[in-house]
Amino acid sequence: MLASAAGPLLATVAALVPPSAVGAQENDEILARMEFDRLRTYSGPGVNLASLLQRAHAEKLLMPTLGGTLKGLVDTEWESLGPEQVEDGSRITAGRVSVIVIHPDDPDVLFAGGAQGGVWKSTDVGESWEPLTDGECSLAMGHIAIDPEDPDIIYAGTGEQHFSGDSYYGCGVLRTLDGGETWAQQGADVFVEARRGSGSGGARIARVVIDRATAGSSSETIVMAASTYGLYRSENSGGEWEEVISGTATDLLAHPEDDSVFFAAIHGSGVYRSVDTGETWERASSGMSFGNARRINLAIAPSDPDVLYASFQTTGSEGSGLRMYRTDDGGGEWERLDATGASCWYQCWYDMTIAVDPEDEETVYFGSLRLYRSEDGGDTFSQHHNSGVYVDEHYLRFDGDSVLYLANDGGVYRSTDGADSWTSLANGLVVAQYYRGIALHPSDPAVTLGGTQDQGTQRSEAGTKVWEKVMGGDGGYTAFDVEDPETWYAETQWISNSGYSGPRKNGRLVVSGIDRGESGLFIPPLVMDPMESKRLYFGVRSLYRTDDSAESWQRIYRSPGGVVSAVGLTPADEDAIYVALLWGRVVVTRDGGDSWQSSGSGLPNRFIGDVAVHPEDPDQAYAVAGGFLTGHVFHTTDGGRTWRDRTGNLPDHPVNAIVYDPSDYGAVVIGTDLGVFYAASGGDDWLRLDDGLPNVAVFDLATQPGTSRLVAATHGRGMFELEVDVPLKLWTRPGAISDTVIAGDTIGKARQSGEIIAAPHGKEDHSTTWEAESDEGWIELDSATGEGRGRFDYKLTGRGLEAGDHEAAIEVTLEGVGETFEVPVSVTALSPSHLEVGPGPPPVKLPEGSTEAVGDSVPVSFIGPRQETAWSAERSGGGDWFDLATASGEGPGFVTWTVDPTGLEVGLYVDTITVEAYWATGSPAAFVDTFAVQGELEIEEERESNGYAVAGWTLSLADSLPSGISGYGEDDAVWEAEATSSGWLELERSEGGFRDHIVWRRNAEELEAGVYEGEITIKVRGYPELVGTITDSLEVVEETAVEDAARHLMGESRLGSGQLEFLDWFGNGDGSFNLGDVLRWIDHCGGGGDDIGCGDGNDEEAIRGAIHRLRLQAGGALSPPSDRPRRHQ
Repeated sequence: MLASAAGPLLATVAALVPPSAVGAQENDEILARMEFDRLRTYSGPGVNLASLLQRAHAEKLLMPTLGGTLKGLVDTEWESLGPEQVEDGSRITAGRVSVIVIHPDDPDVLFAGGAQGGVWKSTDVGESWEPLTDGECSLAMGHIAIDPEDPDIIYAGTGEQHFSGDSYYGCGVLRTLDGGETWAQQGADVFVEARRGSGSGGARIARVVIDRATAGSSSETIVMAASTYGLYRSENSGGEWEEVISGTATDLLAHPEDDSVFFAAIHGSGVYRSVDTGETWERASSGMSFGNARRINLAIAPSDPDVLYASFQTTGSEGSGLRMYRTDDGGGEWERLDATGASCWYQCWYDMTIAVDPEDEETVYFGSLRLYRSEDGGDTFSQHHNSGVYVDEHYLRFDGDSVLYLANDGGVYRSTDGADSWTSLANGLVVAQYYRGIALHPSDPAVTLGGTQDQGTQRSEAGTKVWEKVMGGDGGYTAFDVEDPETWYAETQWISNSGYSGPRKNGRLVVSGIDRGESGLFIPPLVMDPMESKRLYFGVRSLYRTDDSAESWQRIYRSPGGVVSAVGLTPADEDAIYVALLWGRVVVTRDGGDSWQSSGSGLPNRFIGDVAVHPEDPDQAYAVAGGFLTGHVFHTTDGGRTWRDRTGNLPDHPVNAIVYDPSDYGAVVIGTDLGVFYAASGGDDWLRLDDGLPNVAVFDLATQPGTSRLVAATHGRGMFELEVDVPLKLWTRPGAISDTVIAGDTIGKARQSGEIIAAPHGKEDHSTTWEAESDEGWIELDSATGEGRGRFDYKLTGRGLEAGDHEAAIEVTLEGVGETFEVPVSVTALSPSHLEVGPGPPPVKLPEGSTEAVGDSVPVSFIGPRQETAWSAERSGGGDWFDLATASGEGPGFVTWTVDPTGLEVGLYVDTITVEAYWATGSPAAFVDTFAVQGELEIEEERESNGYAVAGWTLSLADSLPSGISGYGEDDAVWEAEATSSGWLELERSEGGFRDHIVWRRNAEELEAGVYEGEITIKVRGYPELVGTITDSLEVVEETAVEDAARHLMGESRLGSGQLEFLDWFGNGDGSFNLGDVLRWIDHCGGGGDDIGCGDGNDEEAIRGAIHRLRLQAGGALSPPSDRPRRHQ
């Protein structure tokens, strides 16, 4: 799953838990969780982590604490935030609990051992709980044993033996002689210091059993402990220990009637029996098969102690990894049971427990992922896991005959009806195991989000310590949208190619753009930009970014090796991103991900769990390292090129989280496996900040100055809070503006605009109002007021500015703060150039069916002082035939494009391209590209034309028609024409190209009144099949004088209809005979002389007479003939 550098680690994991053959989803998740936490603590092969942690714990106790008050810190005593219980639908949960035991004399008194939450006591049958071991050397509990003779003597075996990655180290056995008020560590030399290699995390103790015969003594009681280091026995109440069986002891129990008889289970080896109070042991495994066998758990029947049951976790496919046996003769001979209906779900290496009904040896209870019951001695089982009970069962314990207790990943449960129904006893049991990535509500101090081990994502509400589970699975990183806190983000554990992994928005999976097949940490980083709530980062093998509130993601970095382990951001610079990778590497970008710089010297080959970037200086950052035997806190002041070790007097142990002190950026706070530490000088000299905080691993720290909160998320004891007091200040994004404008603002569009995020930061920042303004006329602000974090727009113009550099500021005032905060603004005002584009290209013609794209271009140039002005081109409208190849440039150049006619129908296609140069006049400029898809070459076959003439007139009138040629190849086509008539029709143009008109003249000098037809034949040279004809009709009318036309208009005479049609045709051609036609006639024939071609009745004298008559009718307003357009030549 992860980089090859983890090879030694994975070998260690494999030694502890062999891989399952098939593996259910839950099993895969537990294995991934194991790998994740092993990465966090890995320190090299053969390192005794438990020993090193205990040494660090001892050094911690000698360190000074942060006493009194410190700048920004109202109190130094941590307050628990719970959760005291978690509402999970119909269930009430708490967190992972390893064991539950009952006071031998008072059934109301219970003791529970949290996975990493310590020992808890209830005096009211689980209605409430109090912690007993918060300050002890380890809070990881494996088992608890109460002395049956003196219940004030209690032994707690530390080190959780569930074989998961976060099954935390122990420190041996804790013993109390006063009912839990005080505790003493026992067996450190055996359970902590003795071994290395696969036991490098120290011994994990599965069971502690007290010999009833010697019980009641603080110095002479025989006590035995089953641990991963072997089965150990003490004859002096835990003072000294001796190994009596080697191997990993996974269970141990005492005969309920014979004080000398004990049974032990050894991982992969079998069952052993002692008849001398554990001094010697013999293998009692006859009938058992140990092929693929690993973990073994035992149960004895109180009603018949000769009856014992043994459940095996196997690595084969049988029974989902379950094999079960029964003996009826005290271990002499074992018989394999069918155990039909029960299942290990391939994860009994993590969760397995078995118990027998005290009154009926045939009734057996088995727990793995779920809970089962058999009433026939283990042959068949039925599931007894109702909706109110959580999964992953770790321990079953009867109290008397009828009360059954269960400890699992959800807490503690109690049943009084044989597991048919259960009551949660989670109230007040604060054992939640949080991961990194908690989130504090920006305005409500009662609301916190956090992801937990196997308890999903949880949310606190209304200031109570009752939390709600809002998402399932293993929870991970979380975030609130500061501007819209109803929007929140979370994630489930990352399992490559799973259908549920990845970021979620209000519970909805949002992974568009993320490669879900990438490897990644079990809990991958999901981090929100500290200023821009719409921007988040998600890191697996690649780093992804979203700028639209997680609706879509883009990869901005892909690691060449290890996966992403941490992401560091700063409000000072949105483009500064620090990314930690496995192992001991940090890469940095200062341009938002366009380029990356690998970390320089100074970082150790360890897991980097957190990175914090200085809120005001992107060149400064901290990286914290897990594991042992190296430094743990590293500081860079040169943007990650070099790192300085600031570990100083800090004990050698894993550091998991770091934040800058929100009231003093010269100081930092770290969360470690031993709590919280503070360095006022940024490192080297550390103080404990753990008053009121249990001795538990702190996986995350978060601050929210607006609600005065510093919160520590622990992995086993919930969350804790300190009150901080941070004076108000203002963060802006950007922190300064530098741009270019046009001097004098001569180009209306050439104004630089942008958005400024205004973020009050400090006490009550969410309700602080602010206002921005500027006295400069060339700075325009819009909606520049708000409450809490908000945004406003600005525009920079060149209004009133001469060419050159200019500086000003946008001033922002905060309510209740006397100081004015400035956003510096600097502009360079430039003289503009002038954009010239084109001209557009001639139309392109392509044959129908063509599939070859055709390119073209148009020049772009500039006139003026700035020849290298940037420009861009954009096409508007049209279909997908057009591809803009060169769409931008600087200075003179060309817009280039191609058109693809594939699949286009015959027709004309038009595209408009607009070129814009922001810093130039004449912008935008547009041109049009046109191309036609044409069919085969053709000619109009038959056309008609008509004209009019007056008998005897010598005036020759011309007419014309287009060639009639169209189709692909028309540009090269040549036509030839010839006319057939009785001499009145004569071609004036008899050949030409397709754009040339066919022109002919009609002459009626020799014609009498009547209708005449002639024909023009057009042929296309080289295309004999293409022939067109024009039938021309000429109507000849009797001679008409202009005087008669004038008289007709005045009503003094009447002309025939044919004459009127001719006069309109000869005149203005508007469809009717009117004054305009006469004026046109006068214009045409008014030149005078004897040879005007308009007949004898239209000489100069007649023309003048007609004008005189018309002028009389028009009241003298008629003007002489003018140069009106003529239709006929």
